[in-house]
Amino acid sequence: MNDLDEEIRKVLSEVELQKLDAVAAEPGLFAMLGGVFTGKMRFWTVLMSVSTFVFFIAAVWMGWQFMHTDDTRLLGLYGFGIIIAMLAISMLKLWLFMEMNKYAIVREVKRVELQIAHLSNKLDQRA
Repeated sequence: MNDLDEEIRKVLSEVELQKLDAVAAEPGLFAMLGGVFTGKMRFWTVLMSVSTFVFFIAAVWMGWQFMHTDDTRLLGLYGFGIIIAMLAISMLKLWLFMEMNKYAIVREVKRVELQIAHLSNKLDQRA
């Protein structure tokens, strides 16, 4: 923690510190991933995860076919298909991680809102 965090902690009461600690607790990777599967975007997240799995299976199948064919035209098609499937998987994974990042940012904004509300409450009590 830096000095500013220490100054903020000195000003807050014990109850406010407990609320701040509850909001500021940083979840782990699996908790963040599970959080993406809840909320308003749940359907789309499940759909994108299923799509990612389908593209993975398609890439594995095309890779298998690529290794066991002798036709030059099919080699090119399977190779192109593998590249397209891997690009689709990459884009879908990027979308998933951007959703996780969005929820992390929202959590931080709510934490700042809580701190501003407590500060506003303190100023109202002093006036």
